[in-house]
Amino acid sequence: MSSRTLILSTAVFFLIGGGIFVAHLMRSDISNGDSISKDPISYAEIATASPALPNAHSASSTEIQIPILVYHVVRPSYPSDSAAVRALALTPETFDAEMLYLKNAGYHIVQFSDLESYFAHHTTLPSKPVILSFDDGWHDQFVYAFPILQKYGYTATFFIFTNAVGHTGFLTWDNLHTLIAAGMTIGAHTRSHTYFTHILSTTTLWSEIDGSRKLLQKELGTPINEFAYPFGQYNSNIVSLVQAAGFKAARGDYYTGEQSKSRLYGLSAINAPTTLPRFEQLLSKKLYPHPSAREGTSFYTKGRS
Repeated sequence: MSSRTLILSTAVFFLIGGGIFVAHLMRSDISNGDSISKDPISYAEIATASPALPNAHSASSTEIQIPILVYHVVRPSYPSDSAAVRALALTPETFDAEMLYLKNAGYHIVQFSDLESYFAHHTTLPSKPVILSFDDGWHDQFVYAFPILQKYGYTATFFIFTNAVGHTGFLTWDNLHTLIAAGMTIGAHTRSHTYFTHILSTTTLWSEIDGSRKLLQKELGTPINEFAYPFGQYNSNIVSLVQAAGFKAARGDYYTGEQSKSRLYGLSAINAPTTLPRFEQLLSKKLYPHPSAREGTSFYTKGRS
């Protein structure tokens, strides 16, 4: 064998071997949670354009204007916080002020199950309904946000990616049991919080979606009915798998402020503003601007069938 052939053969060997090694690491992260980042920016959703959804129910054009607020980090600010973290994180004082604003402005906190029941059974909702949700399962949410929710008698849904449970900086199974006992809801956020639309294997996607739901149900002893897409990414195949796994609804991250039955598996949501003035502006100017949204009506809808 010539030296040229030997060099080429060696290069091919290392390329193939390196690819297998990288694939193994990626698979290890998905399966075992061996690589869990402690940086909240690693998992933060950034709003995207609204993707198309399959199986749209054209028979009902009902739209209800209801915000779904997403929180990631609630904790004191640190001098070491990056600009990206500061753009995402709320201090406990700001979070408390936002919850007080909702109370004083006449908003009512509802659950995803209330929205699901509204579309499925035409149940009523209170005036100015709002859904609160928390992503990723950071322990700071338990330490700082949870007591404030209890202070106001509010409930929220905590979307958990299961590989992180029990890792430093994340919620434990005991924490999750405590949240449930206090009336909070737990939702699934996959196993590893990976980029879904980058995964070509349906088997891997199913493991992420169905596997996270089954583990949460097993450990918590409660039905897990809601799902949140990591990074807000989904397509028709992913939505079909979420439906097949038995979830009743799924949350995206693009924002319109309106929810509809045809988009029950791509619900509109927005990261909650990190300052009270921006929070007030969001709610007062963007969510109930329509002149037909009369004070005292149970809800504001378009085209209710």
